[in-house]
Amino acid sequence: MTHDRLQTNQRKWLCNPELLYFLSNHNKGIHPFSLELTWRYSSNINLSKYNYTNIKPQYSKTVWSAISAITLSVHFSYTDPSISTNSLIDIIVEQLKKRPVSNDDMQINKSALASKPRLMTLIMLMQDIVINKQYYRLKKQLIWLSIALHTSVLQIYYQSYSVKKDILMQFKLAQFSESANRAWIWGSLPDIFELSMDTESILLILSSILEQKEDEIKSFKNSDVISLIESEKSRFPLSTRLGQIQKIHLAYQDVFFLIARRRKSKNRKNKESAPNKKKIKAINLTQDNPVYEPSNNEPEPYYWDTTPNDIEVHIPKIDMRFFEAEIEENESSGLKASTEEIIDHYDRPYISYSRPPDPLINHSAPLQAIDITLQQNYMSQRELELNSNTRILSLAGYQGLFSRLSHDAKAAAKEGDKGLASLLLLSMLTGLPVKSLTIPGYISNSSIFSVGTSRAYIKHYLGVTKRSKKFDNAIFENELDEVKIPLPVWLIEYLSSNQLPTKEALTAYLSTLRTSLQLPYLSINRVETALHVILSRYTPNCHSHIADIICRVPASHAPAMYYSSHTSEELITHYKAALNKLNASKNFDLSYITAWHKYTLGSAFAFKVDYVHNFMNELKAWVRNSPNPDIHFNRTSILVWFVFCTLTGVRPNNGIGTISDIDLETGWLLIYDKPSKNVQNHRLVPLCPTLVRYLTDYKAYLIDYQLRNPLKYEISECVDAISLGEDVALLRLLSDSADGLDNIKRGDAYRMTQDILDADPYWTRHFVRTQLEKYGVNLALINTVIGHEKGRQEALGQLSSSSKAKIKGVGGFLEHIANLLELSTVKSKTLHYYGEPSNA
Repeated sequence: MTHDRLQTNQRKWLCNPELLYFLSNHNKGIHPFSLELTWRYSSNINLSKYNYTNIKPQYSKTVWSAISAITLSVHFSYTDPSISTNSLIDIIVEQLKKRPVSNDDMQINKSALASKPRLMTLIMLMQDIVINKQYYRLKKQLIWLSIALHTSVLQIYYQSYSVKKDILMQFKLAQFSESANRAWIWGSLPDIFELSMDTESILLILSSILEQKEDEIKSFKNSDVISLIESEKSRFPLSTRLGQIQKIHLAYQDVFFLIARRRKSKNRKNKESAPNKKKIKAINLTQDNPVYEPSNNEPEPYYWDTTPNDIEVHIPKIDMRFFEAEIEENESSGLKASTEEIIDHYDRPYISYSRPPDPLINHSAPLQAIDITLQQNYMSQRELELNSNTRILSLAGYQGLFSRLSHDAKAAAKEGDKGLASLLLLSMLTGLPVKSLTIPGYISNSSIFSVGTSRAYIKHYLGVTKRSKKFDNAIFENELDEVKIPLPVWLIEYLSSNQLPTKEALTAYLSTLRTSLQLPYLSINRVETALHVILSRYTPNCHSHIADIICRVPASHAPAMYYSSHTSEELITHYKAALNKLNASKNFDLSYITAWHKYTLGSAFAFKVDYVHNFMNELKAWVRNSPNPDIHFNRTSILVWFVFCTLTGVRPNNGIGTISDIDLETGWLLIYDKPSKNVQNHRLVPLCPTLVRYLTDYKAYLIDYQLRNPLKYEISECVDAISLGEDVALLRLLSDSADGLDNIKRGDAYRMTQDILDADPYWTRHFVRTQLEKYGVNLALINTVIGHEKGRQEALGQLSSSSKAKIKGVGGFLEHIANLLELSTVKSKTLHYYGEPSNA
């Protein structure tokens, strides 16, 4: 895959007079009826060498005028950033409203389209959208069909057409065919408000779709034998879709990067084809090494720039690791643990040495245990980012450093300092490790940094589990998991086109900064962590959760990212506020941070309130329509189980809700909801009034069932144990024989409600956290209630200073959720009893 950069040459070749003449020849008064004859009519430019695949394709004057006008409009939108996509759409619609294709020729069927010249078929399909359909709902199709038309015309100009690069045919089939295997691409392409008319941006869009389809094919081939047999029917659609995007991608890449490839030197080609060149992938926070720090065997520690008196110089090479999460899986239900669930079940991280420590410590277990404890304490203190901690700089120190780096990066007096300052400034703006930025090709790699003519940004992915359903704005809170942070174009271009500084040069430059700025503890680590510190401590209305998302904290250390919902606009607002805080001297131009297309990002399984409301209503109707008392009992239990999970946000694992841990009088739940006993930690969750009523009524419902079935002795014993408050689960299902009571498993809840909502019930936890964030609940309280506290910061821990009254106050927000879902009721009881009228 080629991502050639055309920053300096792009407009030059797009404005080539011969090419412009070719695109606009209908205005030259030349014979309009034959494209081949038209090329040969120029006396100044020899265009006779250009041949078209069709032999003498006939176009009416109006059709060729429309082709040329639309093609020129697309062409100029590439060269002029001031032309918005909406303006381009208006031009296209204006041309098509003139009905360039006559009514006699407007026959949209397979045989009629096959008989028309190729370029004309696209005009026909576009005219059909504008004249016969609600085109304002199909603007995406219009813009992409126009891009395909322009690309096809350039293929004629460059004589580069082949069947393998037939972009016109692929978009024609996507628009004309009713087959999902052809029309799927419309769902994968971005809407016009997300589209930038820039060749690199469009190529990146096509590349990402191509990679996605290639991954689907690989996943299919790597499936086990049984899965392959079950999914044999899906082999053909996958191959068809991959072939379609391959042809589109190859055509676009070939046309728009043709000149750039011709100008590549042989040395560059040899360098790119070197077998030891490591491909740098996009940043995915669920990976073990998401920012791709180079793994090397340097004898000195990473903080090689620190002074002898700096505490960081004495840090041994250590890693923070997590034990494998223990997950409950119910094979009979078909539920498999998602990435989010695995991250949600990690224990506290433990520390291990990357290489053996000092020999004296290495051969003494007690000394090693003490050393590890000290290292853990050190890391915990750094994580708190206290103002008095010398491991971070003061706000004034960060501001002075930012002012100096931005000045040196723009100044041209001393070129060496400019490169050094630019690299450190980029690390400060992005939070990326300096060692990563110094990897050859890391900055110029388009999967991490994207640069257009007027905008640049760094992007990364949370790595959420892919949904089985297509995004629906009426169902899901979040559309994407992609985070884009704007960057100054000049900075990325400079670092991409110049040699990166060496470690020795960076060390010398930092030494100069320490002296001139009077920051004796200035180090590379303090530069890299500056953005996170400013976001979490000094930016108004921001906190560590937002800082974790923007600064790409690995998933295992920040599980809350996968249970949240934010808009891209919100993140950029926080980011700009942080830079404004750093830019106290106002020397750094922040005008490049402009309005972004708005999309939501975060959890892939956070449902909207209205959707959950409908689900709860269907559950209630499902209970009322039970055909017999036993089924009614099980359905009632499942209803209360979902109410319990939706109004507490607990991990919906098997056997949750032990009656001895539920205090219905004071409204408290003491929960430990991780399967592994090694990682269980108790936490307090407030019970809102509505949930207290449901649980109280459910206890009464159990007693009523017991009285109606006096001969079911096992059930009577279980109900008595629940009534006495013994250490047993409250919510139960009838056993297979209907003579006893079993704990409810998540698989049971999923299997019984699959026809109503085909989703892992773990969605309830995503729902509660995203709703609490929307209501503006304090982050520390959300983490306390949900159980996303960091190690040694638990609300019930030894060193806790959390107020139980504040935790209890979260119950008011949970009650608000109950009201939105219409779970609260003024009736004497919340549950329906079998035999009562359905409206009782």
